[in-house]
Amino acid sequence: GQQLRVAGKGERGLNGGPNGDLYIEINITKDSFFKREGKDIHIELPIDMISASLGATLTVPTVYGDVEMTIPEGTQNGQILKLKSKGMKDLRSPIYGDQYVHIKVETPKNLNAEQKELLKKFQEIEQSKKNKGDSFFDKIKKSFKK
Repeated sequence: GQQLRVAGKGERGLNGGPNGDLYIEINITKDSFFKREGKDIHIELPIDMISASLGATLTVPTVYGDVEMTIPEGTQNGQILKLKSKGMKDLRSPIYGDQYVHIKVETPKNLNAEQKELLKKFQEIEQSKKNKGDSFFDKIKKSFKK
């Protein structure tokens, strides 16, 4: 919706008068990948559950080209990470918006037998960690003993 004026580049004036001004209106089409909110850009980044669990360094697209981004260990589905100053530039200042990366953790499909066995082992370890912890009532009892 912003307009740019180019002086003297419009239609010829009447009766040999000077050329008028050319006005250019800027329209931005929607992108299927990048979503813009003011100066900020939002994208959805699918990652595998192993990268989300262990952390990783991934290549992330921005409107300025690809950048390397560190995915922290234990990243959750739906978590939002920020790339500072990778959004749109404010036309009236030197400030850039940010790019927000919405993490979408993908669960693997069609696991082979070895992968299933490893995940079952992981599940058993997690269950045993939970079972070793005190129950809610045990914690209450301990708080009265102090």
